[in-house]
Amino acid sequence: MSAMYDLIEKPNPKGDDEKQLLYPRIVSSGTISTEKLIERITGASSLTPGDVKSAITEISDVMAEYLKDGYTVELGDIGYFSPSIKGRGVSNKKEIRSTSIYFDNVNFRASKKFRQNLYGTLERTQYGFRKSSKMSDEKRKELLEKYLDEQAFITRPEYTKLTGLLKNKALQELKIFVEKGVLCTRGRGNQTVFMKAVKVEEGE
Repeated sequence: MSAMYDLIEKPNPKGDDEKQLLYPRIVSSGTISTEKLIERITGASSLTPGDVKSAITEISDVMAEYLKDGYTVELGDIGYFSPSIKGRGVSNKKEIRSTSIYFDNVNFRASKKFRQNLYGTLERTQYGFRKSSKMSDEKRKELLEKYLDEQAFITRPEYTKLTGLLKNKALQELKIFVEKGVLCTRGRGNQTVFMKAVKVEEGE
């Protein structure tokens, strides 16, 4: 299997209609879970799933200990991990206190050998990047109301299909409708459905 890429136009810093250059960018094939990695490792070695899980947990815990002490951690031929911190900008060193500075993220720098292991063929995708539709807010709400006039409820996948919004944006918008009292929910997790909120008249 080859990795896929597509060409994307960089944002125009001037904000005008001038055509921008296109640059290649990888198209994600998805996310490989820890369980999948463990399955591959145990299938190619004498290690048990328990052995691999324990090793991953121990490595993670020990790395975190060194990172929070300010060390850069080398992990085999994979690369180097280093901590990053964050705090507000000041004009004078006396203006800031240590309590307002905090660990923000972990930086990763791949080793040369690990980068070389990535060398392979790339193919141009036929479908491009998945993007949410540019349908207006009003139009999406109109489609939702019409859908719920005919159906008792709508799920997140159905809302995605109805509006063209990708998963996260579709779920975020549905939650906003709930917060505004337009919708209510039933169920939890993947079983959550969205329905028209029942409006209670004053005096009832």
